Amino acid sequence: MGHSRNVSVRLIFALFVWTPMAHGLELGRAFGDRMVLPMQAAVAVFGVAKPGERVSVELGEVERFAYASPDGEWRVMLPPMPPSTEGMALRVESGAETRVLQDVLVGEVWLCAGQSNMDFPLSRAVGGREEAKGAGDFPAIRLRNQSGVHTSGRGYSAAERERLEPERFFQGEWRVASEESAAAFSAVGWWAGKEIHRKKRVPVGLIDVSVGGSGTEAWLPREVLEAREDYAELLGGDWVESEKMSAWARGRAKSNLGGSEGRHPFQPGFLFDAGVRAWRGFPLSGVLWYQGETNAEIHDDAWNERLITDLVLGWRRVLEQPELPFFMVQLPRIGGDDPLRKWWPQYREVQARAAAKLEGVEVIVTKDLGWDSPDVHPPDKRPVGERLGRAVVEAR
Repeated sequence: MGHSRNVSVRLIFALFVWTPMAHGLELGRAFGDRMVLPMQAAVAVFGVAKPGERVSVELGEVERFAYASPDGEWRVMLPPMPPSTEGMALRVESGAETRVLQDVLVGEVWLCAGQSNMDFPLSRAVGGREEAKGAGDFPAIRLRNQSGVHTSGRGYSAAERERLEPERFFQGEWRVASEESAAAFSAVGWWAGKEIHRKKRVPVGLIDVSVGGSGTEAWLPREVLEAREDYAELLGGDWVESEKMSAWARGRAKSNLGGSEGRHPFQPGFLFDAGVRAWRGFPLSGVLWYQGETNAEIHDDAWNERLITDLVLGWRRVLEQPELPFFMVQLPRIGGDDPLRKWWPQYREVQARAAAKLEGVEVIVTKDLGWDSPDVHPPDKRPVGERLGRAVVEAR
């Protein structure tokens, strides 16, 4: 009972950590200079202010207002807007306080999530450095590269441990596409976004929150984890001992934490709270999802299908987008005889079955694009990203 109460307190803190104690005017973490606002959908602009104060939001010729609640929270709804490559100022006023976001575009906004093959940067991909040199030719592509604490084999430093809370974990801001910003961004995400931008001729905002080695359970909303009896063992302080999670992931978490207890990116529910929950009420165009390598280590097809299904339905419910599109990258072919990769063919079938049962979910076939190396990271990401982008264009 005490543990459950502590979890609830941490969750509330994670959601509203950016709320100043004095309730000064602030916008939510989703917003920033050079961002892309979703087109052709009512957009919620939200944040905190002094309780009861009028908050007005102005974008171009559109102006709307609302009043902050007794807790200081406010939400102003902007009407659906057409795509716009003209950088605009988003002006928010409350009392004597003003916040202005510069160079705001209107277009499609896609969330890139998953594990290391989505996180794999353009600079390391085949042809990626050359591709990055031309990224500045696409100023209507905006990138938000959210970097978290590493999940490599070494232990965490004191500074890294301080970031192991959802509200502190991810760091990054919106940037205009350039050689520097594109080189550091997800290769798959970049090539998918570029394909969407070129074919649809609208601004594209890409947000990357992927984390190497992360299992599906880390991306499940806590509401989903708490609702199912068979997820109960993933919620306790001994989650790192649960055999429902990859042995590799549990071992890596223990190495990072040095055998001590503490939060970790692989902890069930952590990454949803850290990187996804902040977009609640913000009408994303969809999700580009490349994940499964870690969960495929467990040969339990029914369990893995449930994880995928609960992730899609859970995100849609918590983010308030019941039809949020998901485009899932199929695990590719890979060489070698590493026993950790033994069940990849079965996991590909799980991905296909889950997608077939869910509306608005599509699997991007990639098993023909793998390579003969046992390395889990095929470096030729361009065909994967372009297939992803084409699937988005053809589906909408």
